[in-house]
Amino acid sequence: MPSRNSWVPVLLALAAGSATSPAAPASEVEQPRRLVIDLKLLPVRRKVTGSKAAAKSQLSSAGAEEAPLRQLRTPINSHSTTMGNYDNVQYHMEIEVGEPCPGRPRQLFQVVPDTGSSDLWIPASNCTRCKDGSRKFDIASSCSCKQIGDRVTFRYGDGTVAVGGSFLDTVQVGDLKVTKQLLIQVDSMESETHMKSDGILGLAHHYESDRGTRGRTFMSTLFSENPTLPRQFSFHLTGNTDRPSQLVFGDADLEHHAKESEFKYGKGYYMKSTDLWLTSVWSIGWSGTGVEVAFPDSGTLGSPALIDSGSSLLVLAPDIYDRLLEELKWRFTGCKDMPEQQIISCQCPPANDLSRIPTLVINMIDEQDKQFSLCMSPDEYILQSIDPIDGSTTCVPSIQRGSQDQPVPMIFGMTFMRSFYVNFDLENSRIGFARSNLSPLPGNAKCSVDAQPLLRRSVWFLSVLVAFLSVCFACYVFFAPGGCSRDVQVRGDSVQPMRAQMPQVGQATQAHISEEGL
Repeated sequence: MPSRNSWVPVLLALAAGSATSPAAPASEVEQPRRLVIDLKLLPVRRKVTGSKAAAKSQLSSAGAEEAPLRQLRTPINSHSTTMGNYDNVQYHMEIEVGEPCPGRPRQLFQVVPDTGSSDLWIPASNCTRCKDGSRKFDIASSCSCKQIGDRVTFRYGDGTVAVGGSFLDTVQVGDLKVTKQLLIQVDSMESETHMKSDGILGLAHHYESDRGTRGRTFMSTLFSENPTLPRQFSFHLTGNTDRPSQLVFGDADLEHHAKESEFKYGKGYYMKSTDLWLTSVWSIGWSGTGVEVAFPDSGTLGSPALIDSGSSLLVLAPDIYDRLLEELKWRFTGCKDMPEQQIISCQCPPANDLSRIPTLVINMIDEQDKQFSLCMSPDEYILQSIDPIDGSTTCVPSIQRGSQDQPVPMIFGMTFMRSFYVNFDLENSRIGFARSNLSPLPGNAKCSVDAQPLLRRSVWFLSVLVAFLSVCFACYVFFAPGGCSRDVQVRGDSVQPMRAQMPQVGQATQAHISEEGL
């Protein structure tokens, strides 16, 4: 079996920005609240390796026929799982692995549901370098386990390396159970990441390489063993550690998680040739500034973007990052680069007033080649860092400078997914977005990169008017001068004889005096 490499979470240590309060009903709108980030815990940004890097070469110009849009109904066939929130560093969920042998306890694990990878792995009982306090799998305690023996190596984008052996066993998520699922029990790990979960549950739709009949992704096994379950799942992420997040398998729960009654689906062209959850982006920029990065070279296909629940930030290719951050920096003061983490940190405006900070505009392309905008307010993408010594606050845009060799130009992580209720539609190979009910922006929020549209239209009209008048004046100058000269000359000739016949004023007066004298 080939080694399995993948890009996984770039995990940020985030802490709640204000004192905790009792959880409010899901239907209420949470007030805007900026998250707080501990810059010391940020992982060093490393080179991308593995399946996500390989996916770059998998993207091709051929695509399957696209499915039409459909409106989701109120869920009648869905299974929701509550996710915990480790200070907004990671979202994790509980799974049970194996059928316990008589007298043996159930084996429960906390795993990160990761749309950016496809493998399911947990620590092995003999793992000596796994993180302290992690739950470990005892293969002898599971009566349903079947060892395969193949060794698998994971190499993650944050530098983590994990090695383990493969086996088949039952896996239960909430009230959904699958059998003979391929798992990896990791017995060796090297990592500098502050990972608080036990393992990772990959939610990619298929493996990078074909593993044959004895190895299927969790998503493939789940829907094949539950044929009546709609082939889709949805994320509702919260920024409040007191309010649980949810992962819903089957019909989406728009009524309780979104401000909109239906999803807006991006084009699924790119994901049909890879194992990643990709959508199409036409442009990304800042509202009301005229500053954006567009991708017209791909026509109506746009540029691929990965929706990744295992990454914390919006990770942009260097050229995109540099263009957008250039516009953002001058709106703050005291900005400085953090080269290891590839982000910037700036002084927050007085009273934390972000009114001068523009909304982030992501223009998507749908199945009908039309554009729709996804807006993120400054309260949603600006994080805060508090100095533990002097208590000073800095503002940190949750946008990270990626690498030239990352698989796609844009990776939208947890920061993005907290603003939207995101639907991963496996049946139609597409991703849908609806405004989260916890977002400070209203449903169907409108935003545009266009800088002062009315003023620009007025300038355009005046420019056209000036051009028209210039043409008229040029025609007048070209045709009129000859006619005017002749007219003046004729009038001059007709006047000359009259002037010759008229006596001079002095002469007429002198003649009159002479006659009187006589």
